[in-house]
Amino acid sequence: MSGWLQNLYNGRSVWAWALVFTLLCGCAANTPHARVGPTAPAPMRVEPWEFEGQSGQTLITEHYVIHSTITDQQIVGGVAQVLEGALTQYQQLAPEVPPIDKLLECFLFANRQQWARFTAKHTGEDSAVYLQINRGGYTVGDWFVAYFLGDIGTYSVAAHEGFHQYLGRHLQQRIPPFLEEGLACMFEDVTWDGNLPRWDLTVNYGRQSALHQAVVEDRLLPLADLMNTHAGLVVNRSHERIALFYAQCWAFARFVRESEAGRFQPALARMLADAAAGRLIGDEPPRKDKTLWNPRVAGPVLEAYLGIPMVEIERRYRTFVKQIAHE
Repeated sequence: MSGWLQNLYNGRSVWAWALVFTLLCGCAANTPHARVGPTAPAPMRVEPWEFEGQSGQTLITEHYVIHSTITDQQIVGGVAQVLEGALTQYQQLAPEVPPIDKLLECFLFANRQQWARFTAKHTGEDSAVYLQINRGGYTVGDWFVAYFLGDIGTYSVAAHEGFHQYLGRHLQQRIPPFLEEGLACMFEDVTWDGNLPRWDLTVNYGRQSALHQAVVEDRLLPLADLMNTHAGLVVNRSHERIALFYAQCWAFARFVRESEAGRFQPALARMLADAAAGRLIGDEPPRKDKTLWNPRVAGPVLEAYLGIPMVEIERRYRTFVKQIAHE
């Protein structure tokens, strides 16, 4: 996960969410829908890069520039394919958001030690929060930083952080942070068809397991708790609380995209398009600084786009959660 760190008392934030990533299973059978992805590998070129005197490489694709100290060309090349493939999925989720023709920059380190030194040097006073991340990465503005977590974990983090990066580049205003976090979680489950990445946005076995457990134990968080929370606030919580937060964010994103035969999916596309254009309904007064977020406007924004009051959104969301928890 990634997100904008924010202070709920004054609304200040940077466009960055610390990802405390629960390693997901990236392969499973019997998925409910056909997986989709690119039809051909993305072209790329490799150039030399150096970090702290250590030789690395920079991979450049049509939309990304990836700096890495990982020596395994297959892993770094896989990340490039994941990012290019996921970008197409991001664009399908937000078809009315106009693309910006500028390469997106990523930093992928071979180990946590390199990642931590880079983070301490480049994120200023916010580095204390980022350095609490034990598995994962984070996004600042429109670039993200991660480190090697094995092939499955690394690809999952890249696809997740890539979504935050995409919104960081293209949106002038923020959508509710917990909704963005849930949407990013939908891209975590990456599988492969040969050398081509594949996604089914209804599938995420790690988030599904945490959601199922919470429903069985009757400990779902109220929607108000999700709306008032973000990645920076849960980074130092218990593993169970972190897992539940992300599972419920993922479930809410699925609710907006899938429930009632996709009733709210056009509203989600409009929300993203309006945020890209700087005219997000319900975010009053409009903010010129897109890194700002007031959690009190999450309810009005959701009501404006979904067209029903928060009490009804919560009721339908909880009904949907209990349905998908037992899939």
